[in-house]
Amino acid sequence: MDDRAPLYIKRIIDQELDDRLTRARDRGQGFVLLIGNSSAGKTRSAYEAVVRNFSDWNVFLPSSAEDLHGFTRQQVKKPTIVWLDELQRFLPGGGSNGIGKEVFLDLWSKRKPVIFMATIWPSRYQHYVSPSERPEGYAAERKDRIVGVLHIAERIYVEDSFTGSELAAARALAKTDSRIEVALQDSHYGLTQVLAGAPELVASWQHADPYSKAVITAAVDVRRLGIEGSLAPALLKRAAGVYLSDEEIARASADWFENAVSYCVKRNRGATSALIPQPGDKYGSAASYELADYITSYGARVRANEPVPVGLWGILAEQLHDPIDLQQLASAADMRDLRPYAEPMYRRSLALGNAESGFWLGLMLHDQGREKEAVEVLRRAANMGSKDAIEAFTDYGPGDEAIGVLRRLLAAGEALPHYDLRLTIARLLDDEGRQDEAEQEYLEAIAEKRKNAVFYYALRLEERGNASEALDWYLRAIDAGDVAASERACRLLVKDGRFVEAKAIYESAVVGGDERARDWWTAILVKAERLDEALTMAKSSGSYRQVGKALELAGRADEALAMYKEHIDRGDIWAHYYSAELLESCNRYEEAFPHWIESLPLGPYLVGYAIVQHFARIDDLDVALTLYRYYFAKGVDVMSDELSAALIKADRLPELLDMVGRSAMRGNDGGHVHQLCRILEKHGYEEIAEVLRRHGFTAEGIPAVPLPFRQRPT
Repeated sequence: MDDRAPLYIKRIIDQELDDRLTRARDRGQGFVLLIGNSSAGKTRSAYEAVVRNFSDWNVFLPSSAEDLHGFTRQQVKKPTIVWLDELQRFLPGGGSNGIGKEVFLDLWSKRKPVIFMATIWPSRYQHYVSPSERPEGYAAERKDRIVGVLHIAERIYVEDSFTGSELAAARALAKTDSRIEVALQDSHYGLTQVLAGAPELVASWQHADPYSKAVITAAVDVRRLGIEGSLAPALLKRAAGVYLSDEEIARASADWFENAVSYCVKRNRGATSALIPQPGDKYGSAASYELADYITSYGARVRANEPVPVGLWGILAEQLHDPIDLQQLASAADMRDLRPYAEPMYRRSLALGNAESGFWLGLMLHDQGREKEAVEVLRRAANMGSKDAIEAFTDYGPGDEAIGVLRRLLAAGEALPHYDLRLTIARLLDDEGRQDEAEQEYLEAIAEKRKNAVFYYALRLEERGNASEALDWYLRAIDAGDVAASERACRLLVKDGRFVEAKAIYESAVVGGDERARDWWTAILVKAERLDEALTMAKSSGSYRQVGKALELAGRADEALAMYKEHIDRGDIWAHYYSAELLESCNRYEEAFPHWIESLPLGPYLVGYAIVQHFARIDDLDVALTLYRYYFAKGVDVMSDELSAALIKADRLPELLDMVGRSAMRGNDGGHVHQLCRILEKHGYEEIAEVLRRHGFTAEGIPAVPLPFRQRPT
């Protein structure tokens, strides 16, 4: 066996990496962050760059954030590269304390040069820096520290696949390194994955003894639930037992877990181990473990459609104590409508100071119909500083109290993540019937040039029947660059007979980049009975779909179908799809079905869903359920409102609940129960909906409490 690393294949990023490191050396400080997926080759590229440029420097490889904190207290005697492979392990939440920007600044203040090299996955990087995932309270402090670190880094992205020139270099090296030759021939894994030992790493999991496999699978599922903290031995041992059969438990030796961990931490050929030990208090001891990155990403894919075992939920609820981990676990339970697990974990996280958990708990309680409790939790989270909770409180809390909170924030110069303070105050005043005060707030918002203020004021005027005044304000909004105002203004102008003015606004909207303009203008033309103009405009777009929409809106389905057939004859598969949609809308189901079959290559999410709906609409529920289960087994959830409603009407509620429960346990869509309850209420099953909404499911995917089944309402 050749234990040496494969020959290095030069990458496109090498020159950029060298340039940035050279500048950092000249400055005496720097931080270069390589962003790439697991086994993309980022660590090897970083290593080769250090070898090329810093052969006379020290290299410090801390194993934890604590090591790095200790390093800052030492005297730096020689220029040093600080190597932070998988940066998230050192950030707040990844270690017991984590490092902030101050650690970098402290080391750079030393006399000797210090350069940081780090790697991270793109998904993790985006999660940390994404404004849309901005938390509040306790979690906000952690995120601020993380973002502070990431913002001082010079970023270099490493692609998974090789470019043509990189592959050419690999083929040249394959003549002298057989491992590269083998990697180039592998059709299942990528070149860098094979060279990094990904096949061996996966095999070490798939072909492990039952006890070692159980440990790795438990770690995969913990990570699949979004828990990022290190895996403590006590947690792993308890969790692994969930994945063992009764016979395996009975036959286990006294040291089964220690033997399994020894297997899991053993390095594979050309790869890291499945579990990576994190140092304890003494040399040779491990306080916790990390799951290898490739196993984390690979495991998430292969187990994506497997329900989380029942026993794991209780073990994690008992073993986890970090408020962020608890919130993540609660969120995973919430997504699966596991109310009995989600609520206590949200509450524990909130009690530990994580206001963001209060926000999510408040939303969950409101969805359950527990409005009073929801308001109390949101009030508490808002008082703890969660601005997301403040926004939710304005939606669900007492109007006068919410207005008071917003006025105090406005006076203090604060802002909310998604709501404009002044406009929200105006909306609440309107809801409270205080119209004169609302009017004043809207006008002040306009005077302060707040975004969308003019549009929302115009919308308010239109809703109150002041169409002429609303139009004047919509025109002002257009002048201020508000794209949404164009459609509203055009509708009012056409209704008032001012077509030339409306058309000019539409044309300006197109020039201004409004991607919806053709659709809403077509609808306006058809409603105004100007079909010839609608068709002319649609034809000028070069899209036969636009023409078809115009004909459909005008009720000329046969003409649209004839046009679609022309494109079907040219081999356009989308024309089959459009034909099927139109025929279904006209209740011409028998004609639609052949077109759905021809559309199947467009994919199950699109066409599979439509076919399930088709059979539900024609009341062939056995076929609809068979198809649903077929797609579900392949990991595609194609549940539809039509199928749910049809099963309810046919008194087949147990089958529907089984279907929804299985879907919920995958965690793919936390809205299934809410959607089901809405349909149940529509068909007269208010009592069942109330119980299901309040209590959700168990981890087995069955209702958490018995449902009050009764005879179908008449």
